[in-house]
Amino acid sequence: MLSRILIFIISILITSCISVEICDDDNNSMMVAKFMTMKDEMPADSTVASLSLYGIREGRPDSLLYNQDPTNNFKVPLDPHHDFTRFVLQIGEQTDTLELTHRQELYGISYDCGFGNLFTLDSIGYRTGMIKSAEIKNDMVDAETKEDDVHIWLFL
Repeated sequence: MLSRILIFIISILITSCISVEICDDDNNSMMVAKFMTMKDEMPADSTVASLSLYGIREGRPDSLLYNQDPTNNFKVPLDPHHDFTRFVLQIGEQTDTLELTHRQELYGISYDCGFGNLFTLDSIGYRTGMIKSAEIKNDMVDAETKEDDVHIWLFL
């Protein structure tokens, strides 16, 4: 009986010393796109009056990911289940489909936070002509996106 009480007390002491860490890091990888225009043959920032952005996933309904008035950029997650991600951009009454092809690998963020996705952007496609051209500025998209990071430029 005494040994059971002793084991119970020791187990309480051991478990009270173990602390549970809380993950403060965000492990979502967000791609940042910035709207641009050409001024005097030089790229310049551009702002759109309103932007609605919908995610397109195979076998699922389209979902509104972003809705902002006015804006010069947007931040969205990439699809971890495919090697491509597609969006529909609606600016005013105009729409265009944006398709990004990418590769993905997992990397460790920390013991408490687990793994994050590291995406490498390969190419950008667009369809209807609202987007005139696009350029990959930083092909690595990870969970450590900083405030001033830009991954792609979209020329309108």
